[in-house]
Amino acid sequence: MRPQRLARILSADGELQPLLAKADELRALSGLVHRFLSADLAGGARVVNFKDSQLALVATDSATAAKLKLLAPSLVRFLAEGRWQVNSVSVRVQPSSLRRAQPLRKDVEFSTPAMDALCKLHASMRPSPAREALGRLLRRRGARGPGSGESR
Repeated sequence: MRPQRLARILSADGELQPLLAKADELRALSGLVHRFLSADLAGGARVVNFKDSQLALVATDSATAAKLKLLAPSLVRFLAEGRWQVNSVSVRVQPSSLRRAQPLRKDVEFSTPAMDALCKLHASMRPSPAREALGRLLRRRGARGPGSGESR
């Protein structure tokens, strides 16, 4: 949803009304499509257009595109239940468009000595936002009693 002040500014210009309406329409459709798809499939798909009852999607790779094409008839029925007049779904692959939009996820495993050192650091810190953040990190990583010096 657009911030209220920005919405007021944009809506003041009559020439932008069709653009704002289209953006709202695509945003609503995107939400429905992502609700329909599984989380991993939704992460690789994006609604790019809706025109003449045809919904256009972009997929990050050919495997995702193939799954989307198989799900297209079910998606059309799902959208029809929500009163959207979608007759067909087109899917194309555009690898770079979504890869940049997804946040980079890094999985890190800490060694036992590293966890011990972080627990000791947490225990030595004064109350602060940094100490709270370190405590959350230690709890997520399975440290028992952040600050106790014990690790998993």
